[in-house]
Amino acid sequence: MRFFSSELAHDYGTYTFGYCNYGQLEDGDTLADMYERGYLPYSGSPASKGLFYMARGGRILLPEFELNSECRRVAKKFDGKLSRKSIPLADFKVTEEFIRFWLEYFRRAHGPSVVPRERLMHWLNFGIISHIGVYSDESGKTMAHTLEVSDATMTHDWYQSWSPEYDKSSLGMWLLIDIARAAKERGAKYYYPGTVYGGATDYKTNLPALEYWNGEKWLKDTNNKRLRVRTGTDSQRHVAHLDEWKENHPLF
Repeated sequence: MRFFSSELAHDYGTYTFGYCNYGQLEDGDTLADMYERGYLPYSGSPASKGLFYMARGGRILLPEFELNSECRRVAKKFDGKLSRKSIPLADFKVTEEFIRFWLEYFRRAHGPSVVPRERLMHWLNFGIISHIGVYSDESGKTMAHTLEVSDATMTHDWYQSWSPEYDKSSLGMWLLIDIARAAKERGAKYYYPGTVYGGATDYKTNLPALEYWNGEKWLKDTNNKRLRVRTGTDSQRHVAHLDEWKENHPLF
């Protein structure tokens, strides 16, 4: 693996100097090794193919994963109503309907400019997606998709999309739960649900058997109490700057 850092910001008065950390796989490396080191795939630039970034990500130790009360509450809403198929990317036909489904979801959820067609295709051609998750209702209509990164030991739920009728629901949480259950059933050790920060992703602190990356190692505490304190104060540490690598590479 190859790693490098990119300068972000500083406060000379307190000798605080920030850097963003990136990684790239080399021949003989495994995805599991990169995730183990706290890195997730970065897709914000056309130049980022094969690039990973370090962040406060979460992971679930699947042998210990059992639904808690909050997960059971969410599961009751969707279990038996949606069925899952996990299709290898090599066998999945990427249609115009599939593309529109994703673009429309991100337009509704995040605005019209966050995920243009070029960025979606960048994800699909990134080289790490192993499976497309397809969720259908009882009539067979597709209601949700997931982009999944899996090997023999781990699964990462990279991105999700769903139909408009689920926009105000807890379907996103249920998809995390369902993918974790599927990964545990096939014998994987870890499930990575992505970043865990205050705001849009702090709902992940409701997941049981959750560990989080602190920049050095994976930490775990009872009922995610320390993690919730951290996400609850994230707004105090927000920095609106680009690091040097991003300054020198066009973003989507």
